[in-house]
Amino acid sequence: MNIILAKTAGFCFGVKRAVDMAYKYQNTLNTYTFGPIIHNDVVINNLIEKGISPINQLEDKEVDTLIIRSHGVTPKVYQSAKEKNITLVDATCPYVKKIHRLVEEYFLKGYEIIIIGNKTHPEVEGINGWAHNKCFIVKDLADLIDLNLNKKVSKYLLVAQTTYKKEVVTPIIQYLEAEGYQHKYINTICNATKARQEEAVNIAQKAECMLVIGSPYSSNTLKLYEICKQYCEDSYCIAQAHELTHEMIYNCNVVGITAGASTPASVIEEVIQKLHQMNT
Repeated sequence: MNIILAKTAGFCFGVKRAVDMAYKYQNTLNTYTFGPIIHNDVVINNLIEKGISPINQLEDKEVDTLIIRSHGVTPKVYQSAKEKNITLVDATCPYVKKIHRLVEEYFLKGYEIIIIGNKTHPEVEGINGWAHNKCFIVKDLADLIDLNLNKKVSKYLLVAQTTYKKEVVTPIIQYLEAEGYQHKYINTICNATKARQEEAVNIAQKAECMLVIGSPYSSNTLKLYEICKQYCEDSYCIAQAHELTHEMIYNCNVVGITAGASTPASVIEEVIQKLHQMNT
């Protein structure tokens, strides 16, 4: 069996930074993350064992130190923490932080804000907060068209969730241009996402079966799976090695592997080890 492992598989810069910051506060009294630090149960459970649990409301616990998740939060969370004299550790991904600044700046200039992304994703919820929760949030072109936005009065700033697919964003930009909307698009899809998705396409075209390792709650992992499925019918998304079955790799001589930005190297290695065991 030939295994092709993506060079971009696993932690991206922003995730590694957030996780490293969180571990510095292990075994520190009354320390919590606001929501899961990243979308990976292995990491979250390990942090819980070290005394750092996720919370969704500051009122839920007695909090001395609050670690802001990599996906970022709304200004309301910062304000609440300040009012309660909570020490903040801001592990927001710098690429997400950039979107916060842009959205706040253009909202104050009078722009309407359009976010291309999943409206229930914590990154998008956080971004929306920097424009007083008044953003238009669309998952694709059909969503945008359904809004029937005012093209005569309003001007729009267009940003995207950092892990979104450019194939979804491009038609939206083209539509706004063709229909004559006053708009400014700033590319906020991070380079790591772009590189990971491009490498996934390349490997999926060569592989007989494709394994995408990552949490089912991870947006970028699910998008990797969708991309791989387009080029390799036998593509599977698994969170951990124990989910790998013989049926997935039956008669498969070339196995491609990629992993989401929140997947630890240890989990990827466990999957590879199990593949070798199943092949003996």
